Parts: sequence; structure tokens; C-alpha cells
Amino acid sequence: MRILEVESTEKFVGPASAPLQLVRIGYRGAAEPTPVRIEGDGLAGHAVAEPGDGVIEVPVHVADAVPGQQRNARVNGTDFTFTVAEPGWTVFMVGHFHYDPVWWNTQANYTSVWTENPLGACRQTNGFNLVRGHLDWARDNPDYKFVLAEVDYLKPYWDTRPQDRAELRGLIEQGRVEVMGGTYNEPSTNLTDAETTIRNLVAGMGFQRDIMGNPTGPSTAWQLDVFGHDPQFPGLAADVGLTSSAWARGPFHQWGPMADQGDPRRMQFPSEFEWIAPSGRGLLTHYMPAHYAAGWWMDASATLADAEDEVYRLFAEMKKVAATRNVLLPVGTDFTPPNRWITEIHRDWNTRYTWPKFVCALPSEFFAAVRAELAQRGADPSPQTRDMNPIYTGCHVSYIDTKQANRAAESAVLGAERFAVFAAALTGVDYPEAALAKAWSQLSYGAHHDAITGSEADQVYLDLLTSWRDAWQLGAETRDNALAALSGLVDSGAGDASAVVWNPVAHDRTDIVTVRLQTPLPAGAHVIAPDGTQLPAHVEHGGTTVSWLASDVPSLGWQAYRLTPGPDVGGWQPVTGTRISNELHQLTADPERGGGISSWRHRGREMVIDGGLGNQLAVYDEYPRHPQSGEGPWHLVPSGNLFTSAVARDVTVQAYRGPLGERLVVSGRIRTVLTYTQTVTLWQGVDRVDCTTTIDEFTGADHLLRLRWPCPVPGAMPVAEVADAVIGRGFGLLHEPSGRAVDTARHPWTLDTPANRWFGLSATARISAGGGSRAVSVAEVVTPNGLTAPRALMVALVRAGVTATCSDAEGPRYGNLDVDSNLPDTRIALGGPDRNAFTRAVLTAADPAYTAELQRQLERHGTARVWVPAETSLSEVWVPGADLTGPRALPVLVVAARDDDALHSEITRVAEELASAEIVVHQDADAAMEPFEARTVALLNRGVPSFAVDSAGTLHTALLRSCTSWPSASWTDDPRRTAPDGSAFQLQHWTHTFDYALVAGDGDWRHAAIPARSAEFADPLQAVAVAGGDGRLAASGSLLRLDPGGGVVLGALKAAGNPTACGSAEPVDPTTVTLRLVETRGADVAVTLCSDVGTLTVLGRADLLEQSYDHPAPDRLHGYEVATITARLGAEALGASARLAPEAEAAQPLYARYWLHNRGPAPLGGLPMTPALHPHRVAALPGTRLSLDLTVASDCVDAVLSGTLTVQCPAGWTSTTTRQAVRLAAGDHQSIPLAVTVPDDIRPGLYPVRVRLDPTGDMSGAWRQSVEDVTVVRVAEPGRDRLLYIDDPAGVEVMAGRSARLTVTVGTDAHADLAVEAHLISPWGTWEWAGPAVLGAVVPAGGRVQVGFDIAPPVWARPGTWWALVRVAGAGALAYSAAVRMAVLAPAAVGGD
Repeated sequence: MRILEVESTEKFVGPASAPLQLVRIGYRGAAEPTPVRIEGDGLAGHAVAEPGDGVIEVPVHVADAVPGQQRNARVNGTDFTFTVAEPGWTVFMVGHFHYDPVWWNTQANYTSVWTENPLGACRQTNGFNLVRGHLDWARDNPDYKFVLAEVDYLKPYWDTRPQDRAELRGLIEQGRVEVMGGTYNEPSTNLTDAETTIRNLVAGMGFQRDIMGNPTGPSTAWQLDVFGHDPQFPGLAADVGLTSSAWARGPFHQWGPMADQGDPRRMQFPSEFEWIAPSGRGLLTHYMPAHYAAGWWMDASATLADAEDEVYRLFAEMKKVAATRNVLLPVGTDFTPPNRWITEIHRDWNTRYTWPKFVCALPSEFFAAVRAELAQRGADPSPQTRDMNPIYTGCHVSYIDTKQANRAAESAVLGAERFAVFAAALTGVDYPEAALAKAWSQLSYGAHHDAITGSEADQVYLDLLTSWRDAWQLGAETRDNALAALSGLVDSGAGDASAVVWNPVAHDRTDIVTVRLQTPLPAGAHVIAPDGTQLPAHVEHGGTTVSWLASDVPSLGWQAYRLTPGPDVGGWQPVTGTRISNELHQLTADPERGGGISSWRHRGREMVIDGGLGNQLAVYDEYPRHPQSGEGPWHLVPSGNLFTSAVARDVTVQAYRGPLGERLVVSGRIRTVLTYTQTVTLWQGVDRVDCTTTIDEFTGADHLLRLRWPCPVPGAMPVAEVADAVIGRGFGLLHEPSGRAVDTARHPWTLDTPANRWFGLSATARISAGGGSRAVSVAEVVTPNGLTAPRALMVALVRAGVTATCSDAEGPRYGNLDVDSNLPDTRIALGGPDRNAFTRAVLTAADPAYTAELQRQLERHGTARVWVPAETSLSEVWVPGADLTGPRALPVLVVAARDDDALHSEITRVAEELASAEIVVHQDADAAMEPFEARTVALLNRGVPSFAVDSAGTLHTALLRSCTSWPSASWTDDPRRTAPDGSAFQLQHWTHTFDYALVAGDGDWRHAAIPARSAEFADPLQAVAVAGGDGRLAASGSLLRLDPGGGVVLGALKAAGNPTACGSAEPVDPTTVTLRLVETRGADVAVTLCSDVGTLTVLGRADLLEQSYDHPAPDRLHGYEVATITARLGAEALGASARLAPEAEAAQPLYARYWLHNRGPAPLGGLPMTPALHPHRVAALPGTRLSLDLTVASDCVDAVLSGTLTVQCPAGWTSTTTRQAVRLAAGDHQSIPLAVTVPDDIRPGLYPVRVRLDPTGDMSGAWRQSVEDVTVVRVAEPGRDRLLYIDDPAGVEVMAGRSARLTVTVGTDAHADLAVEAHLISPWGTWEWAGPAVLGAVVPAGGRVQVGFDIAPPVWARPGTWWALVRVAGAGALAYSAAVRMAVLAPAAVGGD
């Protein structure tokens, strides 16, 4: 017999207490049964090989086994190396399917319609089929366990398949199904406000725990596919009761460290770790080293043995980075049914092997095993505060208008909540909880990682616009109504015209405010402040807008002003020159270089680098698809070429002066790609440079537009606000030394990242030594074996704004772009050279003076801190394709001591020092600090999150992008629609306006108060025109004041409770309020709350679900804490108010299968009762009797719901039931057989059978809406009959200040009336004057109806060219009109406009 190959495996047989390791031997030519004997150092094993060729596994006893040890061994005289394996391993095979509610396909298709045809390797199908398929597999295979996650498919299934509720609940109780996530969907939280993430968690927990009757609730944030994580996410998730998280993307690039046969050990920390937020709260987290699809592909194996070999191969690789002897293997991928081999592996493998075990399992079982083993070892998971960004850089700018819309909607809804609380308290009007819950559900829906990211197909983009518009509309309407109600209570003085100015942020502020007047002023105006001071006024647009500087408007408060006629119209007047200024800023434009800002002086200091241009536009050519992966708009793919506005033609620069400030207006054309108009304004009394860039005539195809401000600050690093925190980030890698753009075919990682409301150059923390300082943004903390995990240091660093990776001295270093998604700029090595191998490597490579310095300090103090500078400057090594893993590539702070106890004490002192955002090092050795200035420059944005700061100190923000790569232009439901010029909507060929601002200050971003200033820019003052009056509120006051207001912001203020989200019939009490307070500087602080309109009594702390808990000091916040406080608001009713928000959808009745209309989440009110007719579509012949199933289900958790069912058949049809009362206990459902008879003499066609549920009894208005479901019966062959169709509208061109109509005709060939909803879809920038957003109508049987929308841009509307189309939906059918041009023309000039 000939031995071909010998391998010592990870497999064991025999008793678990004394397992035998298997050696796998391949052989050839055994003439007879042949003994196989293994011998070696402490090794003994034997078996018998069968005749012929084959493979045999030989059990081997290993004496004094030390896992990983290698020993010399022999098998039948053949030498080999035996590696000692470790018993006790378990592979947890988790059955799952990843679900996208939208992406290249639509919500309707993904939820319940689509199945891959022909079936591919993943056998993909829709959510309904997947849930039922996994349930069936579990029924037939008692060993099978699986997870369910997103509310996007769970609620539709739960409501329309209530007969499956008991089965699903039973599997949950048996521990065979785990409901995952705790979120509404898988959101990309790095692109939304923190409050959107919180409400996403509230919606997810409300449905998955309360409505589904799952009292233990989800425990794991199942964020498989998200394209970016906000650093605060683990803390927020922990605060709703989640204890773990799992995802496939974050510290590494998109496919993980095992992509392309990569070694997972390239990662610097185990796959199980504690992911810690800047707040200091964390989750036990698992990153998926082989992606979330890792275990699926063995589905294609021809045999069970092949499938088991694939699982074993994955185990052998993934175990290399496991923190314990437990490996999580996700078995599933996008839209996949149960894997065909998973249960057979579970049954077969474990009968043959003791270890490793391959078991069908749930994530909760995996995390429990990890915790148990760590506890047994007395160990803690590795603490990590690493920034898990960027992943997909294109996501921060693709479909930029949706990001602007999302930000505007978030701002509107947050303002609506806080002002509605006080409007309700002071007028007695109902707090509009249901309407605001609907707005948040739309924002949660849009936060999905294939929505807000801009990675979706064109049709999906159009559908998503309706969701963001719905959220914005509900928020803006509620906010405006609440402010109108509150303004009527203010003593605004005598006179015909007054304005009450409202401050949405919770600190006093001074800023420009503008009031819009229904009745224009005849000429100019004077503005009279509450103290009688006459203020300069800026009057525009024929007297319809008046602006002034509102000084010291109180925190979340108001200030009343009187408007009196003046003789002069004070507007913008042209002046000569190209320079403007106020008391703090001076700007100069260069007409010869596109009108860019050649000089910006702030308090006398020049901010723009010599020869540079601020406010410059740069157009980058991009590849039509990713050069390596071939993928689409989620990547930025510059190809190397770029051109800027410095070479623009037809450039004009005009300066203006007005009563309140000065302005530059610049225009030009960049080749044939775009025209631009840029406005830069300096207001007197405002320390900010306000900017607007409007892009017109955009024709880009695979072009990226960035804006630049070259404003270097010596020694500063990039700093950005994320949701509810501020962190440092690395430099972007945008350009080659020649100035050309980076070519992503050679260097794919540009490191563009998202910012929430601002980014800039500053210092988060700094290390000071040798008379100089070094800013630190991103760190690696290198720890020696055996040292207790430095969690306190990691938390202290991140509270100072420094995200950090905690790594092992013996392991790989952080900083290689081949695997790491971002780069560090500093390292901290814990332990001296005798304790830490990395310290030893650094000191060996450095000048001996640093070793001597370390020894000197240790001898003198017993502890040491030594700053070892890098070999070269950071700018020299921070280059495309950077590898910063060498011991001298980055500067290193060595923290050492004589022993571990002293080392722990010194680490504690370093952590404590970080409370001042500075680590001080006293050393004689040369610190070689480069120049450093304690200054800050920042760019504030409104919904333009993408940014990069290059190592030369130029601030870049990506404004706009056109991408032709799939799924750009994709369309599911024919006919495909395009923009009016025939381009895909992804190309963005219409007018875009971007608002941003520049601020600067001495000191770091804390000293310069950048968070407060960005909040002011993000939330402008609101002015409400009133007729004047003697309301009982003083002329100036505060609804809510936080003391101190500098370091704590108001994240949210709302009526306490979330009844819609959790299915409760209990109304909210607006006198019990929830406040979300956020510490913004990384420091501890005590807060007091007060109000000028009543008493505010703190009741205590609550979690994010608003469940109270004991807290020793509810008024104290630690660094970056997101604290939820409940309080009692005692206020006297001072007046009355009309309803603040709608209680019902515009289109009635509601459609039970709302997802088939691609309209996002459930309608307003959440559909507490749902009728469902099955089947949804059915064929029949004349004279037949149809059996339909009718179910009615309740999602209410705490009340009995009642209603009346009405069956509406086509003319001449009969049904066994026409009207029936229903009464459902909490969470109950009822099934009603329904038979329908088709007449004998009926002609072929489409015949809708409608069932309407009219709720009865005592319930909220939102819950009293009628709901219908429709079965469409296809009788015989109806030919070309259409259930729904729409005629295309004509384009609209209208002058600002006038109005026009956009109308469509909607029709049906069906033989019964059809209730439809028509959405006007148009891009962000048009919603204020094009509407209403949605209309309801009834189309008569075989008839048509006209639906019209008003296009009425006010006189102050910006001219531009957009588009509009109408989507009509009814009974599960959809029709989209063609998109037509919608242009707004400038009004005729009036006065000083």
C-alpha cells in the first residue's frame, strides 16, 4: 500500500472526556485489509485500511496535548508533522435568509410576488414564500432552527397569514426560531440621525417583542448587510435591551478578510469582541469573517460528504479568529430557502465525530456559549471602539436628493414632536402620536441599507421618494400647525403685522430669520424687537419676505417682533468689486478662476492656502462600473481624470449689499456637464459663512461632483460629527501627487466617509511632548498577552473622540488597506520591550535614545511614557494603497511600568487624563513634533454627508453623482420610465441646490462650539406671521431650557410612550414627556431642566423604549451619553387649537396589502386590524362557485377590537356573506369561509371582489379608518383588459408666484369600482409647492377619472427644472405615468429684488 497524503485534522472521536484526534490518510493500492499505525512523540493510533484506493481517518491518542504544538510522527514508515488540535469546538449553523425590502426589485415583488425565474444557485423567492418555506422545513425536520428578522416582511405576513401565528409562536417557545434584529430593518445608521436609529429600534422591538407576543424579545442586532455603522449604534442597541450583534461588514472591506482565499488572521482582533460606543455602552459582537453567505454555498454540493467537507473547510479557517471554541456559520444568503444539507449534516456529522460538533442552532445559543466559555476562563471579550466605516463610499452621495430629503424630514419631525408637546399642553389639543409614528416609520423604512444609500433601482427610487415626502409632509405640517397654535398664545403687541420667531434648538441663539407674508408689504418695513429697538430689515420678493437679525432668541423658545411699514425697500443692491465682509469675515472671489474664493479671512487670519481656491467645484470622471467587482452605485470609482470650475467659462461674479449683510453671486459653466450658481453670504452679527451652490443643466454620466475648501490647519486631523458624538477620522485618499484623481482600478479605497451635520480639521485628543502637540484621530492600542483588556482606556479614548482598535502585540497590525476599511494615525503600546513584542520592535527600529528614555523613567518613577515619533511625516505615508503596519510607520506612545500592577495604574492615569482630551508626556528624548495649531475649521451641511479631508488640508464634500452601473436604470414593472431627457433617474439630470456653511474658531472643536453652531445651521429659526394680539404668553420666553446648555443637546422631546409601535390602544398623555438628552463633548455633566410655561418635574430615567428604571443620578450624564429622561409637564391651558396633524390617510379606504402599492410601511395608525382575502388573484369560468378564505387579524396587544365586514361583489354576483360583525381579542384572528358565485351569462374580464372592514367602538381616529382587501377574479380570457392604467400628463412651466395644474386620467377595464391612490412623485426641492402628495379617488367600473395636482411655486421659489410623474395604485395593481418636465421661471423683477 502506498501512502499518498497525511493530514492531522481538527476532528475527534471517542468520549468527550478523552477524545482521540483523527489523522486523515489517503492511500493507493492496498491489496488486502492493511493495518495503518501512527507513532511519534506521545502519539499512538491504529486502524485498518480497506483494499484498493481510499481515505482512512485514524484515531490517535495524544499524550500531554498542547493545542497548536507540532510533533514528529510516522505512519507505516512515512514521516509527517502532526499538529495537536483542540477538542471542544462547536460550529453553530444558523439557518437564515437575508432580505432586502427594496433594492433592484420593488417592495411588492420582494414581499410577496417575485420568484427567481429560472431558479439560480440561490433559488431566490419572496418574503412570504421564504417564511412559509422555512416553517415547512422546520415542521418536516425537527432538528432545524432558523431566524426571522425584518418587520418589512414580518408584519405583512403576520397580518395576512394569521393562521400561521400559533405555529410560529410555538417554534419560538421551543427555541427553534429566533426573531432577530430589534430593528425595523437593517439600517445604514451612518447616514441618518441618531433619533432615526432609535425609532427604528423602537419599531422593531415593538413589533417583534410586543405585537408578536415574544416576551423575551430579540437579543441580537442582526445587521448582516448594512453599508455603514454609526459608532453610537452598539450603545443605542444595548439601551433597548439587545445584548449582542452580528454583521458581515465593518472593520474590513465588503466581503471580509477571507475574500479571495484571504487569511482571516489579517484582522487584528477576534471575531467575537465587545463593540463599544462613544457612550461607553457595548454589545458582544460577531463579525462574519467569510460573510453572511458563507454557509449557503454547500447547498450546491452533489453529496452530503461534499457538503460536510465544505463546512469543515470553513470551520478550519474561521476558528483561527474565534475568541472561544465556538464558530458561527450563517447558512443562507439573499432570499434563500432552507439549505438542502443543513439538517442532514446536523444528524450525520455528530454521529461520527465527537468534535467539532456541527449543530443547527440559533444566534442566542452561539452567544451564550461564547459568554460561558469566556466566563469559565475568567476573560472578557476584546474591547473595540473602532470606527466601522467606510464600507461603500458611493452610498454617501448616490441619489443625493434622497439624503437631503431624509435630513429635512428628520428635522421637521423632531421639531414637530417638541412643539406639539407644548401645543397640546397649552391648548388641550390631542398630541398627534399616530401621525408622528407614521413619519418615523417612513424614516425607518428609508434608512434601509439599499434605500438611504442610493444603491437602488430607478423604480425603487421613485417609490422611496413618496416615503420621504410622507415623513417630511407629516413633520412639516405638524410643526407648522403647532407653531401657529403656540404663536397665537404669545403677546405679540398691537398692530396689523407681527411675527413670532421660534428657536428649535435648546440653547439661546442669534441668527437671521425670515418671515413669509401672505399679504405683501406695500414698500419697506421696520422690525421692532420686544424691547422696542428698531432693527434693520431686508425685504425681498415684492414685499412677501422680510428678514432680520433675531438676537438672543431663548432656548427652544420664542420672541415676538412687530412689523411696521417703512418708506424704503431694503433688499440686495449690486456693488462693484469681488470682495465682501462683515465684522468677522472677509471673502474675495477670483473671476479668472471660475469665481472661486481666493481669500477667506476670519478674524484677520487667512484661511485659504496660498494659491488655493475655496468653494471650487471639481468634476471627476468615473468608471461605468467598479473595475474589480463590476458593481454599482454603492462604490465611488474615479478613473483618474478630473476638471474643475477654475477653468469654467461664461463666469460672472457680482457682489451685493443689503441692510443685513453682503453677498457674492457667482455663475459659470463647466464644459458641457453643468452650469453652476454659487451664493456666498456674510450676515452682520453672524459668525458663519453661508453658502449655496445650485447645479443646473447637469448632463453627467459617470461623473462625481465634489466641492473643495483648501483650509489647512497645521497639525490638525479630520474630525466629524457622527450621530450623537464627534470622532476623529483619517485623511481621504483622493488624488495622486500629480493632482490627478486616484484611479480606483489601481487604488480602490478613497476613504470618503459620512458626517452627520459637520466635518472639519481640528483635534479630538492630542498627545503633548517636548513642547509640542500631536493631534490623534484614530488609534491602535497594542496590548501584550496576559494583560487585562484595557476597556477603561478604550472608553476614555473614544470619549475624547479617538476611535481605537485593541490588538495583540504578537498579532497583525491595524493599518493595511488591503484588509482594513480605514487607517490609524497613532499607536499606543502598553508595556515595555520585555512585556510587549511590538514595543520591542519599535524601540529596536528607533534611535537608542528612546530606549534609554524609557529606562531612565522606569528607574526614576517605576512607570514610563515615551513618545516615539514616526520615521517620516504622516502625509508622506498616507498615500493611496497605504500600508501603515510597519513598527515605525506611525508614531507610538509607549506606556510601561516595572510590573503589571504598576502598568494597570499607569494606564488608569492615562485614561483619567483623557478627560481633558490630552495625554501629557515628559521626556528628554526628541519628540520631533511637527507644527501644531489649536484651531478648527469646519464645513456644516444640510443633508450632504459625504466628506474627505486630504493630507494637504483641503476639505471636500461630494455634492452630486451620476452613475450608469447596475441597477441604475433598472425597472421592474413595465413600461420603464425615465427622466424627461431620456436618462436614468440615477443620473440626476435636474436642478439641485446645496446649502452649507463654513465656520472657524480658536481651540479645538469643543472650544469653538462647533456642535452648537452646526445645530443652529441645521435647524434655522422659524417665523410665524400673526396679526398681533395680547396672548397670555410673554413676548419672549423658553419652552425648555437646559442648564448648562453648551455641552448637552436635546435629541428629542415627545409625549411619553410609543403605542402605535407596540400595538397599544392606550392614548399618550402629553403632560408626561420623554426627553432625549445627549452629551456632546465627551465629558461628565449635570443638567437641570426648566420651562417658562409651566413646571417640569423629572420623574427619572428610562431606556430607549421608555421603560423606567432606577438610576442613582438621573440628572447626570457621562461623556457622549444618550440619556432618556421622563418628566411631568405641569402647564395651564391658555387657549384652543385646531387639530395638529391628520388622523387618516388621504386615500380611503386603506388597502390591506399596502406593500403591493410600493408605499413603504403600514398606513397611518399601523393597521391594528387587517382583513385579508385569499387568493389575491384567481381565475374562474362563468357559472362557477369560488371558495375564498377571509381572515381578520388584530395587532392590538391590550384591547378588544370590533368592526363590521362588508363584502362588495360585482353586479350580478352573489356571496354567502355580505355583512358580518367581528370582535377580536388582543392579538386574535378570525377565519371566515366565503363563497362567491359567478353568473352564467357573464362576459370575460376582470372582476374585483372587495371586502371592507369598518372598525367600530371606542378607538383613536387613526384606528377608525376603513380597510379593504380585494380579490381580482379573472373570468375566462379577458384579452387586453387592464385592471389599472394611466394617461401621461403634459409638462408644466410656471413662473414663481403663479400656479398651474398637472393632471392625469386614471382608468380601469375592470367590471367593478376600484379605489385608487395617486401619488405625485417629484424630487426634493419641489415638495413645498407641488402637491398634494397623494390623492384618493374611485374609478368607476370600466371608467375613467381625472386626478389633478397644483404646481404653485411661491414668488421666492428658486428657478430651475425638475420633473414629475404620477404613480397610481389600486387593488394591488400599479401604473406609473411618464415623467414630464416641471420648470419654474424667475418672476418679473420687483423693486429691489
